[in-house]
This record gives sequence, C-alpha cells and structure tokens, in this order.
Amino acid sequence: MKLYYTPNSPYARICRITAIEGGLGEELELDWVGLRTLDSPVIPISPLGRVPLLEDGDLVLSEARHICAYFDEKSGRQTVARYGDWKAVASEAQSLAFLDVVTVWSRETRRQEADRSKFMLDVADIQVRRGLAHLNKTLTVPTGAPPISFDALCLVAGLGMMEFYELVPDWRKTYPTLAAWSDAYDTVESIATSKPSQDALRPLTR
Repeated sequence: MKLYYTPNSPYARICRITAIEGGLGEELELDWVGLRTLDSPVIPISPLGRVPLLEDGDLVLSEARHICAYFDEKSGRQTVARYGDWKAVASEAQSLAFLDVVTVWSRETRRQEADRSKFMLDVADIQVRRGLAHLNKTLTVPTGAPPISFDALCLVAGLGMMEFYELVPDWRKTYPTLAAWSDAYDTVESIATSKPSQDALRPLTR
C-alpha cells in the first residue's frame, strides 16, 4: 500500500496515525508529493491531485475517512463510525467539520496579505472559538490510554494545526479541559511524532 501525502496535511496525519495504531505501519509506503503542481505523481491516478490518496493494487482511494475505513478492514479494528450508529456518526461529523474550518483558516493566513479575505478570517475565527467552547464543555479527559478513533483524530489534527499556526494563542488557558484532553492524546507516540513542523512547511501555491 502506498499513501501519497504531505507531512503537514492534517488529513494525511489522521491516516498515518490510524495505520500505525492498526499495526499497518510496516505495510504502508509513504510518498511525500507536492501540491497544486502539474507534475504531481498523483494526477495520473487521481485527476484532482489531492492528498491523502491511498493506492493499493488497482484500488485508488481518496478522502481520509474512506482511507481509515479501509485500514480498519485490513487491521480488524474499528476507528471509523459505522453507518447505523448515528450518534457516533454525528459526533464524527462535528469533529471533521471543526478540522475543516481550522484548515480553511490556516490556508487563508498563508496567503499573501493582500490576497487574504478578512471575511473568511473573521468567520473562521468565530466558528473555531465556538467549537473550542463546545468541546471544552463536552469532552472527557481520558484516564487511561486514549481511545483511537477517527472522531478523536479529527480533533487531534485540528488542534495541532491550530496550535502550529498560532490561530488561537490563548486556547490552552481559555479551554483547560480541552487542553488536558489534547495532552492525553499527545502521550500516544504516533500522535506526538506526527505533529506539523516548520521543516515540512511549504508555501501555499494556487
């Protein structure tokens, strides 16, 4: 299996963690590819050229949730909520939406200042802070090994992006329960070692 990815992609990070925690790390080849470039090796097999993208034989699978569900089938674990368990699906959807908004916000901040949309920045700020307040009220800090789920990893990845780009500098002080929840997940090696880094940062190209 080959995963096309970029190290700072939060969606690819979720896939990488899921594979490692499912015991599939040794079976997964990682291919770091450029984004929004005409020579991307992803384009011949997936015309939109987006990552993460999983290639396994003649199967080409996109979107983090689908890739993680495929890893679940391979590993025998269940990290992705099953359709039918609608409360779990709803929670997962909320967490994925949080990650999506953080991603939009971070991308907007990486544009040249003259190209940034104040409207988009303001809306994302409001949405993310509203999400943080909700999570701070509703999450329970794990007392043992944190359970690995797609739901939880969406939040892990979202908070990681938010912290890396310093979008909400005071979030740990303002939302202490959420900060403690995040710290609990940071004890998982695959999470701690896959955080966004300056070394992997590349300019946003459009």
